[in-house]
Amino acid sequence: MLLRPQIFLAALFVVAVPVFVLSGQKQSEPSPASISPDSTVIRSSTRLVQISVVVQDTKGAPITGLTKENFAVFDEGKQQEIAFFSAGSNAPTPDTKPPKLPPNVFTNCFDLKGELPGAVTVILFDALNTGVEDQMYVRKQILLFLKTLKPEDHVALYALTSKLLILHEFTDDTTALVKAVNEYKTKDLAIFDQSNPDSMNFANMTDNPQGWSQLGQSSSAEMSAQALADRISITTDALSAIADHVASIPGRKNLVWVSGGFPPVIESEIGQPNVLTVGSDPVLAAAESLNRADLVLYPVDARGVEIGPGMSPQVRGTPMSQIPSQSPAFFNRQNNRDSFRVFADRTGGKAFYGDNDIREAIRSAFDDGRYAYTIGFYPDHAKWDGKFREVKLQLKSTAGQLRYRKGYFATPDQSADAQSAQTLLQNAAASPIDATNLRMIVSGKRTDPPSGRKLELQVAIDPKQLLLRGAEKARTGAVDLLFFQRDATGATVAAEQQHIGLNIPLQQYEYLAKAGMILERHITVNSQSTEIRVVVHDAGSGTVGSITIPMKQFFPPS
Repeated sequence: MLLRPQIFLAALFVVAVPVFVLSGQKQSEPSPASISPDSTVIRSSTRLVQISVVVQDTKGAPITGLTKENFAVFDEGKQQEIAFFSAGSNAPTPDTKPPKLPPNVFTNCFDLKGELPGAVTVILFDALNTGVEDQMYVRKQILLFLKTLKPEDHVALYALTSKLLILHEFTDDTTALVKAVNEYKTKDLAIFDQSNPDSMNFANMTDNPQGWSQLGQSSSAEMSAQALADRISITTDALSAIADHVASIPGRKNLVWVSGGFPPVIESEIGQPNVLTVGSDPVLAAAESLNRADLVLYPVDARGVEIGPGMSPQVRGTPMSQIPSQSPAFFNRQNNRDSFRVFADRTGGKAFYGDNDIREAIRSAFDDGRYAYTIGFYPDHAKWDGKFREVKLQLKSTAGQLRYRKGYFATPDQSADAQSAQTLLQNAAASPIDATNLRMIVSGKRTDPPSGRKLELQVAIDPKQLLLRGAEKARTGAVDLLFFQRDATGATVAAEQQHIGLNIPLQQYEYLAKAGMILERHITVNSQSTEIRVVVHDAGSGTVGSITIPMKQFFPPS
């Protein structure tokens, strides 16, 4: 593995004629003892905390035209200076698109691909936690909503069964989105349930008066509990993956999560946590992933709809007011709604339930995105210990109702341990969508005769994204790389991983910070491989980026 500087031209990397080799030998990671206690941390990003806030009057209508001077922000009760303010959540769509990527060049940057959306909303159709009969109604409601999209709306459609599925990436093409929904089938959920006979669909557990209690009473309680844990893990992993995928899009993003249910979430577990670590509770970690990406969650309860009689258990579709308050079904449905509400509050969104109009709930999320304000500040506490810090916003000179997330984790700058780093790499490799927290560009070319299977990959990154430590003479840190080969079924056929220590002389770092850094790797491509997922992990900050490269462009099917 060689580290070589190459020039970034118009934000696309172009191979420079003079090739400067940083070192002819593999770099070794410096030992902790070799790092001075007062060494400086070098990184491009600063500790800017951004809070998206929706301001409404007493009738729920948005209040527009506010300025920076109308707001005050407090961190743990101490007022902070507002360093950034915007009215309208997203950066404007550029008038001109960037130049087309050269052949065999790939990136996870939406702007470089000419796909930077204006108003950004992801609709997640949760089939894993929704009964089949409710899915029919949800599908119709989503289709009706898509037909009302405005030209400035950019929507991505994902589905969740036993895995996260991409129905369609961001587009303003209503016809393409409608086609994607019509082509999506719910059979994956049935297949999952058949292969897991002891699993319990959350929707059915909410409807069933015995519901959650069956987990502790059935002869297969342990297996049922494990199936439940698996569903929680699949769901929270999907939410985190979506957050990582849209992280590089500037400004506020909305995630409309249409679901039949989620197990009870206790407010203290997600609202007032102690310390966030890589191994934290999955619900808590998913909520924080959404917040880091400025992705606001709007859970929509698919169970609020009325469906025809005889299609489901008695309480399905029954208004809460008509369910006896002493019944287990009442408490189960209330717990489900409480979970949605806590999740939404944690990200500054809003939960929708008990209403047949799913289409209007989705529209509300879109409207919030259009009228939201973004407020940014640099905290002055200097206590980056991983603990949760409460944020409060106030209006100074006007009346209004504010909705925003409760706070943020003061995540410390420290290297993750080897096990945590491995988990991050594996999650990025397995995700169906690319992570964009670490911006990357990858170029590929064949290096042998047509009959061979050799591929040279050059991974271009901006070193200012990395968390490096600066001593007097050098910048030190490390990156992990993973090259993950999959076949047409998604099965892994080969994987290569390497840890690279960085010890870059100061003068060379200054050059690389302007020109960019290339990590080069030669891969032998398995004959069954249809794609390679390239993953880069900054060992200092835990930031991950990934790009999926189709092999048909290099090795056309015979």
